[in-house]
Amino acid sequence: MERWRSRERWRWSWSWRLAFLLAGCSLAGAPASAAQRVTARLGELERSVAVPALADFARTGAINPDLRFFLDRLKPAQREDLRTALSQPLPVTTVMVANFLSTPLGERILQQLVKVLDRPPAVAQAAVSSALIQAAAEAGDGQLRLIDVLEAYPLPSLGVNLAAVQSLAEQISHEQNLLSQLYPRMLALGAGSPPDGFSLEAWAGSGQRHFSTESFGFVGRDGSQVEALAYLPQAPAPAPLVVLAPGLNAEMNALLYLGQHLASHGYAVAALNFPFASGQAIQAAIRGTGTIPQPNAWYGQPHTVSDLIDQVQSRWGELVRTDAVGVLGQSLGGYTAVALAGASLDWDHLKQGCRALADPARLVLNPAVIWQCQAPGEVVERRDFRDPRVRVAVAVNPVTNPIFSATSMADVAVPLLVIAGSQDVFAPAASQQLVPYSAIRQPDSLLVMQQHGTHLSFLDGPASLPAILLGPDRALARTELRGLSLAFFDRHLRTDGPAPALVPSAQKEGGVTMGADPLPLVVRSQLSRQKLLEVVQDPRLTH
Repeated sequence: MERWRSRERWRWSWSWRLAFLLAGCSLAGAPASAAQRVTARLGELERSVAVPALADFARTGAINPDLRFFLDRLKPAQREDLRTALSQPLPVTTVMVANFLSTPLGERILQQLVKVLDRPPAVAQAAVSSALIQAAAEAGDGQLRLIDVLEAYPLPSLGVNLAAVQSLAEQISHEQNLLSQLYPRMLALGAGSPPDGFSLEAWAGSGQRHFSTESFGFVGRDGSQVEALAYLPQAPAPAPLVVLAPGLNAEMNALLYLGQHLASHGYAVAALNFPFASGQAIQAAIRGTGTIPQPNAWYGQPHTVSDLIDQVQSRWGELVRTDAVGVLGQSLGGYTAVALAGASLDWDHLKQGCRALADPARLVLNPAVIWQCQAPGEVVERRDFRDPRVRVAVAVNPVTNPIFSATSMADVAVPLLVIAGSQDVFAPAASQQLVPYSAIRQPDSLLVMQQHGTHLSFLDGPASLPAILLGPDRALARTELRGLSLAFFDRHLRTDGPAPALVPSAQKEGGVTMGADPLPLVVRSQLSRQKLLEVVQDPRLTH
């Protein structure tokens, strides 16, 4: 728990680390004989540091006098963060780097990063791309480091606008401060106790029903091959169906623990890997062994889920009820669940929300927005992906804004459970869950805020990423999701004695708390625009 109580120090170190990373990406470094220096400008003042000094610091910890001016302004922990940032290896190859930079997402990320450089964007982007590819090639062992990129930078001189970097660091600090305050502010809106006798842990317990596993594949309406899996309870039939929709760069395996839990309680469950957004597809595109999909291919994911429901009906219609379906999606799968629940895609709102990416004075750090804005001018014609067979939906850390607007979120036609993590940096809770939820008018919907939760908290899989991204006690997070999802689906899909409401009618104006440390939950049914402003305390975020 100690690392989770010291968020303030982490926020500072993270801000400085990113600031130095961006400064480093603008390095003046040329091959061998050229003067390799970083030049940092603030108004009329300039300071520079040699690349070899940074390299010595990264590899040995030695502090050259040339570097001391900068390091003297950092705390010891921040110095160590900088050294780690310079020397931390990334397991990528030349082909992977080149292919990622050729994707719309890679191009968009690069366009944002070079905004802090004192070079024309086209020049800066070409130079950074060249340095990344050359450094990956010279690393040779698939272990690319930032210091390698700095040493490979092809331009003889390039400055960094320290005012831009400082503004960026302040923006990061502001956003991290907001993340730390979301849960206590949600709690301050008022929260009571769950319904009498309600135990989230009890709902998370395994059921007694036996089920079989069926792997299958099918061709979607767009011609793509889809991998899928079904859990079919043995009795009684027909069983209500729940579909699991994984997120970007994720597999259905990450959510199968939840599918097994639901199947043990008598649900039929179908899960799939999306053909363009799954981990297999993304990694194949980056490695060069698969094609790079069209930028907006992911918008059609709700169609793939509808195709999956059709497949279940045609294969096991006598065992499964496909006229009353629940959908649970995480991240990009959360977008899919919201669209199937009735929210229409708002292309005008998307275009407006993407304008900031083209503003040279604004650096957009929200990964969810960058992903949605890969090609905002190349929208598809379809807006409505509502499937009337879907009667209830759960969206975990969903990506929703700006693809959905307040108007389209008001179109949600079925009970929707939205789950947000207070420390989600990939789909930040304020913009991607709280703001969209405040526009929902469906009375049986619920919003859950998980303290210390991250974008990856609820996923099952290897813990090979930094703890700050994975979050604490992932086993507890999975327990909480098992309990929440079963209770919500039982409430809205069961006809043989539905579950009690998670938020009693007496608490409609407030909410309830449940869960356990270090991942307590606050659950609300209502979040007005006024209450939203009390939580985010930034009017710019509420539009």
